[in-house]
Amino acid sequence: MKTIVIPDVHQRINNVKWVLENEKDYDEVVYLADWFDSFYDPPKVAGFEETCEYLRHLVLDHPNKDKFVFLIGNHDISYIHENKDFSDHRISKTVRYYCSGFTASKAKKFRHQFYDRGLKDDFFTEHFKIVHRTQGFTLSHAGLCDKHVPYGLTPDDLIEKIIPVVWKNFRDFTRPHNYLLSGAGYCRGGDCNTGGILWLDWNNEFQASEAIGKQIVGHTHVSEPDCLGMNKPYESWNLDTEKDYGIIMDGRLTTKRIPQENPKQYKLSSRVANLSNYEGTLRHDS
Repeated sequence: MKTIVIPDVHQRINNVKWVLENEKDYDEVVYLADWFDSFYDPPKVAGFEETCEYLRHLVLDHPNKDKFVFLIGNHDISYIHENKDFSDHRISKTVRYYCSGFTASKAKKFRHQFYDRGLKDDFFTEHFKIVHRTQGFTLSHAGLCDKHVPYGLTPDDLIEKIIPVVWKNFRDFTRPHNYLLSGAGYCRGGDCNTGGILWLDWNNEFQASEAIGKQIVGHTHVSEPDCLGMNKPYESWNLDTEKDYGIIMDGRLTTKRIPQENPKQYKLSSRVANLSNYEGTLRHDS
């Protein structure tokens, strides 16, 4: 079996197109999410609305759509939450899904591409997931840790019973386990001891876990693919480099580089070089 893993997109849809054009014989493609909020402007990346159109195409119209697995990231869920009847008010910074980079103008474009076309909550809960397991790996946007597992339950209970229900009811902030989607840790500007599955910080919060097993995540920027516990039962990878993707074959992950036509195009500015600090500073203040 061959699984392609595409990490955080952030409107770099040309990277996605290159992978899909050059990897033909895959059994599935897993997208680790964060399609939006690039912190760059076109033409360095695709525009926000173009990204919406491309994502909609992948989900509904791409010839290999049945092989695609779409996960949700912290930069996606704020727009999904605002994908409802039009409001003149910008999302409140106290709403749990608020994320740096979100703007009311982009939310309006998102609604135009999805809600106005009849693609509402059920479209996202049916076509997108929080966690995906394949070939012995657990894939999510930011990762799972032992602290996410409620007392007396197992990681299997968390992944198979709790998370799907919380995701299906993501608008209900009163649910006991909503923090798994909305919670940001202190290092990311939130008020949780440990970030949830969309916010767990690789450098400060993620811990490889033998109970959870092997993982692949994105979310926290790294200069090169980073691995904890290589060849161990808890082997865990972060692929969020902006220029790499993963290939799982027979339960083993390798990484490949995406050619860049203009390397400077994707060079991080000092302003966003450390996304951990950047999002921690701006999550409630931008």
